[in-house]
Amino acid sequence: MKAFPLFAFLAVFLLTTSCKDSSTSENESYDQPAPKEQPSSITTTHNEKKETKTFQDGVAIEEDKADSTPAKDITKHDAPPAALSGNFIKMGEEMDNSCACYCVNVNYSGNSELCLTPSKIFINVRMAKSNDKITNIYFVNPSSKNTEGKDIPWNKFDKNAPIATITSKENGEITLDWLGFSLNGDLAIDYAILGKKTLEGNYKKK
Repeated sequence: MKAFPLFAFLAVFLLTTSCKDSSTSENESYDQPAPKEQPSSITTTHNEKKETKTFQDGVAIEEDKADSTPAKDITKHDAPPAALSGNFIKMGEEMDNSCACYCVNVNYSGNSELCLTPSKIFINVRMAKSNDKITNIYFVNPSSKNTEGKDIPWNKFDKNAPIATITSKENGEITLDWLGFSLNGDLAIDYAILGKKTLEGNYKKK
């Protein structure tokens, strides 16, 4: 009969100890701090440049901005026009197949010869482009094969003022406009028409 109270006491003691251990375990689990969320990165691309944003707890903490301006198109669509060169014959004078007088040799690297009067007066000239369509012609000196023109004051003519211009056309033809020789910056009136009748007009590639 005395053993029963002792047995009951031990049972109550063990039950109480078990409850405390369970409570302590639960409390310890609640006291553990929640694991921190690892930062996440989002990477976007604008014109092959990276923009990186880092978020922690839903708040952006780092941002590297990239230039999102579209890249400029540097492709060249317009090719430069081909250089005007070669021999051209005056339209209406196609019978001059040997270019005795009615041809113009467009040349930017050396001198060319122009015929002022057939078989009589020739001059050497240089050519320089004014722009893509206009070429200026400048007097250099009289030709050594001249049979006339010894009384012309060649050495007084301006060499830096154009005596004629060539205008190139889209169809490959050219137009020569005669300006005349200049003396001290003014038109040499006495020789204004020298070469005009022979040279002025439209030309086509020979």
